[in-house]
Amino acid sequence: MAIFPEPGNRESRFIPEVWTAGVWTEMRDKLVVGSDLVCNRDYEGEIRDAGDSVRIPTVTDPSIEDYDPALGFSGDPQEMTGGKRTFEIEESKAFRIRVDDIHKVQSLIGGKYMHEGTSRAGRKLAEASDAYVAAKLVAAATAEAAKPGRGNHLIDINLTAAPDVLYGQFVDVKVALDETETPLDGRYAIASPALHGRLLRDERFIDVSKFGSNEPISNGVVGKFLGFYIHLTNALPTDVHLIAGHRIATTFADQIVKTETYRSEKYFADVVRGLHVYGAKVMRAEHIAVGKVILP
Repeated sequence: MAIFPEPGNRESRFIPEVWTAGVWTEMRDKLVVGSDLVCNRDYEGEIRDAGDSVRIPTVTDPSIEDYDPALGFSGDPQEMTGGKRTFEIEESKAFRIRVDDIHKVQSLIGGKYMHEGTSRAGRKLAEASDAYVAAKLVAAATAEAAKPGRGNHLIDINLTAAPDVLYGQFVDVKVALDETETPLDGRYAIASPALHGRLLRDERFIDVSKFGSNEPISNGVVGKFLGFYIHLTNALPTDVHLIAGHRIATTFADQIVKTETYRSEKYFADVVRGLHVYGAKVMRAEHIAVGKVILP
């Protein structure tokens, strides 16, 4: 259906693919906690709307058994999959942008008006997604730490301590992940601005310039420390200054499922709106550690 078509043109002036692509690109670049560096998207599949379910096959660790060259194996091989888990696409966030002339704005693709609209929408959607995933990670690590014999995955972080003390607390986070055999390659540590500021006081912290570039790396990466890629975000819960782990622990699925326009009833303008749906599941909480603040 056309929305105020040009004379002689029965086609709609609105190009949803252009708006969706702009928002999607900006959002994926600005995601921190929900980025591919922190979460895997192995089970994203096809998401059509909020309320959809993502089904994940559960893979079991194989048992190591003896092998007799003369007699071979005893018994049958172990089943690799142990069932399925599901999680819901439970969150839905939307944006609405009012534009006086949608045809004019779209004719300026690559210009500041189109870019500003989609960039701001993408950034705000990324912030909401990051806060959602961060809460999932903290809840999973807290539950894991409460299990008998599971180790300490809740580490005290004292922001008023001397750099050497804070360094030792960061080492405690590393040890907690080492003890659960969290892969060394690709570990992340998501820091609050307050913690990142303290780390910058320690010469052992490697800043972004050591990566060979003076420009910030995408998805909030600002440096490397003790084998962790450090990500900076404001999306952590108020009492949390650090979430560390590996992307094998958490799966995240999202999609911008609708982008459309309608004529505003209040203004002589068109409104562009989009719907972002997503969900996350922590599958292996033993590969997550959380640093909580110690109040002075």
